[in-house]
Amino acid sequence: MTERMDSYDARLEFGKLARTLRVAAGLEPGAAEAELIAAVGGYASVLSKLETSRMAPKPGHVSWMLARYAPSKADADRLVALADAASQRAQPVAGGVHTREYLARLKRATHLWMIYNEIPGSLQTYEFAAATLAKSPLVSSAEDVDALARDRSKRGERLFASTGPQARIVLGEAALDRMDGGPDVASRELERLLAASRLPNVHLRIVPSSAGSVTGLSNPFTLLHTEPDEWLAYVGHFARNEYVKKDVGRFRLVFDHAWGTAAASEVQTRAILEARIADLTQR
Repeated sequence: MTERMDSYDARLEFGKLARTLRVAAGLEPGAAEAELIAAVGGYASVLSKLETSRMAPKPGHVSWMLARYAPSKADADRLVALADAASQRAQPVAGGVHTREYLARLKRATHLWMIYNEIPGSLQTYEFAAATLAKSPLVSSAEDVDALARDRSKRGERLFASTGPQARIVLGEAALDRMDGGPDVASRELERLLAASRLPNVHLRIVPSSAGSVTGLSNPFTLLHTEPDEWLAYVGHFARNEYVKKDVGRFRLVFDHAWGTAAASEVQTRAILEARIADLTQR
């Protein structure tokens, strides 16, 4: 590793490499964890947390892995370098720890599926994000509003880039009714959605209110896919964020239903957005 890596990026890479080395060494998770705890100390699930990036590795963990997994020199050097980077204090990020971890995972996603009944932060313009955040009782100052709004706007750069993930986005029509910032700001926000829907890597569908109840809109989430074939569900709200690996199939089932059954087609979606924009610009 020749360049400095963010600690959360390093933690994700460490976990992935640690699991690869354990599998290559022929160790099952339970047996490996028992050996690790016996050698280093700790508690049940420590290995699982290291491999799933839920905790940063300590020197003892790394020393045990090097001795037990017997990796090649290149893999050993990389494991040590990743562990060192993962232990560094992360640079401050508006939105705190949860935002930093989410962005680290987002950068590695090859596919991104989102279903929300409001416009996700990564699709918000700076103006729309600022107007929305200014109403939140959890955002205490104008400086915080500005920092968080800029973070949301920058988050979308990954999606809008030519190297961005393949994205499928389902929005409830109610998301288009929110007029944060007034007609001009709302119009520009819908124009951003329309522009996103025309990108080759972004597919957007709106669920009309007439579709009635849709499970995913009542329980919004994001599905992230990373190579080689890992799906992860991100469920976030103001109290805490969760990353779900088990039973991800249920999330995919809910998303597929909304995408294929409840939502309007992509062509119809663009027509809905164009009509909304025309209505707003006439006000």
